[in-house]
Amino acid sequence: MHDLTELVRYIAASMVDDPSQVRVSVRRGPETTYLIHVAPGEEGRVIGRQGRIIQAIRTVARTVAEPRSRVQVDVAAPKKLA
Repeated sequence: MHDLTELVRYIAASMVDDPSQVRVSVRRGPETTYLIHVAPGEEGRVIGRQGRIIQAIRTVARTVAEPRSRVQVDVAAPKKLA
């Protein structure tokens, strides 16, 4: 699974202006969720028009994942500035 985390991070980092700000956290449960964190304002670059890019990232992650495992990839919500 560690390789899948790196793969998701690599793909997301290639989409944004500041790849050093990209990190991926993993939540395990009935399904494994990879949560992509990017710099504020760059969420749209990872999501893409009508969600096409994030959907492609999900497709790649599910294809590479272990057989019969449930994998989800999401983009973290931006932090609100106070």
